[in-house]
Amino acid sequence: LAAGSLALAQGRPPQNEEFHYDWQLRNILGTIAGLFLPNHGEGSLTFKATGNGHLQSELTITSSAAKQGEYFRYGSEIDTRTLQPIRAWSSYSWRGETKSKSSTIEQTGVLDIASGIYSIRQNPPDKPRRLEIWSDGKIYPVLVLPLGLESRRMEDGRKVDLRHFSIRGIDTPDRDKWKGKLDLWLARDEAATPVEILLSRNLADVHMELKPVQSAG
Repeated sequence: LAAGSLALAQGRPPQNEEFHYDWQLRNILGTIAGLFLPNHGEGSLTFKATGNGHLQSELTITSSAAKQGEYFRYGSEIDTRTLQPIRAWSSYSWRGETKSKSSTIEQTGVLDIASGIYSIRQNPPDKPRRLEIWSDGKIYPVLVLPLGLESRRMEDGRKVDLRHFSIRGIDTPDRDKWKGKLDLWLARDEAATPVEILLSRNLADVHMELKPVQSAG
């Protein structure tokens, strides 16, 4: 798609969803950071209908082992007719740094972490898609890249086929490059369940894996 363009959602009404994850730090720098900070914990991804065709999406990463209350939180209010965020926010406390940002999104073709996940689930690209990403109050040019199919053996023994997507910053004259990374592995089911999420920032890769669903009884 051309820069700034987004396909409309496929007429599906907003649905409440909640996913729970275990996470751990990946890469050498993340492992080193884990010597001093929590290197594993819990996460959640929620989608809650708010009325007027809007949806509130929030990705939260925490750890019960955190001594300093480390966390990441990314959220947005999404217009599900356009897959566009109306407002985005982020906050974190990590490596002794605490920051919180919130902005109204007026520019077409801009996503944030939370609405980016929703948009890819609803309208997965079959070729590279140029967009912009809101991150901590700033906007950067990015590419959404479809990376094909991969198989995983889940904790409960099931083998699932996943579609892998990646969001990466790109070099553009007179623009800062986004240094973060976002990778999604979506199940090939009707809900496009986000089975794995890899979020990279502050020199650490946070790798999230969907917890097995606990059966009743």
